[in-house]
Amino acid sequence: MEYKCSFTPSGWNQEDWLLVRSPRWEAHSTWRQEADFIANNFPEDLTAEDTQMGRDRTGETYLSMLYKKPVTGSIRVETTCLFEERMAPLIVFSRELTSVHKEHLEVVLYDRGINLWYHFFKNGKPSWKLIGFQDIALEANKPHHLVAEIRSTIKGKFLYMGVDTPSFGTRLAEDWPDEYFAGITACEGRNRFFDFAISPVAPLEVMKERISD
Repeated sequence: MEYKCSFTPSGWNQEDWLLVRSPRWEAHSTWRQEADFIANNFPEDLTAEDTQMGRDRTGETYLSMLYKKPVTGSIRVETTCLFEERMAPLIVFSRELTSVHKEHLEVVLYDRGINLWYHFFKNGKPSWKLIGFQDIALEANKPHHLVAEIRSTIKGKFLYMGVDTPSFGTRLAEDWPDEYFAGITACEGRNRFFDFAISPVAPLEVMKERISD
């Protein structure tokens, strides 16, 4: 499948998207529509430091949404985004289309690079762990083109990520589904999103050379 939008007032349709809340908080933010982007609304009495993970009011600035149509196979997801302080606009991949996030992956942009987080439930409670990262010095208040690809191969499923072009890859769990959902999340600060796109990708030639698992 292919999908492309700009987050201008007439460039996207909110009905194409499902707002998704984090299971960690009851509170969540809302989108603020501007001339050429959308941004998570930010309570006036909070500072960016107040929104870091582990703080009492982090959920008030958290906002996520998934494109309602599922994607299958090998796809590329990309968005032009910006963080006003240190972090953290991100691309999200979810196993399910639900109003509260369950098992999902986050490709997170921040001032020191990209983190890949795996979110899951353990003993009935939300849990998460870092499964990949890439160190890059990135400027705040500057648009960055975040790219993530999930590729299905005969050797398994792999996620590639990077700024402008994918440059780091990691193997996903064997049971990552063939059909899943993609979207964006704003959290841990003021984030802006200018556009979003999903497109199919061809097999990587380099994977043909890697005959060993």
